[in-house]
Amino acid sequence: MNIHAILASMFSLKANDRAAPPVQRLSAREAHEKQRAGEITLIDVRTPAEWRQTGVPQGASRATLQDKDFLKQVMTHAGGFEAPVAFICRSGQRSGQAAAQARAVGFTQVYNVIGGVEGPEGWLAERLPVTPA
Repeated sequence: MNIHAILASMFSLKANDRAAPPVQRLSAREAHEKQRAGEITLIDVRTPAEWRQTGVPQGASRATLQDKDFLKQVMTHAGGFEAPVAFICRSGQRSGQAAAQARAVGFTQVYNVIGGVEGPEGWLAERLPVTPA
């Protein structure tokens, strides 16, 4: 591959990145409703220890953000780059990182669940259903 091809691919990736919509925010309740309606895939990016401590939001898939194949797991759960996918963590920080990573590799409908599982107005505070880990 020559230098012109490399530069062309770099600039086309940056141009495509600007064209896609930004990561959107959802409340825990909105995420729950969309997930129940089949409108999003909800992915819990916390650790197995955290899943055992609080349970997992009902219907959520699991993919620890630190896993080296994290984005491959996201693709498996979501089914494609155009599939709407929402990320949830303990408080909203790691899910924001996960959403940014998914967005960077080409997912087009990406959501971050604000408040996470344990934060104020999060999944548990809203008394939404969980499944034991």
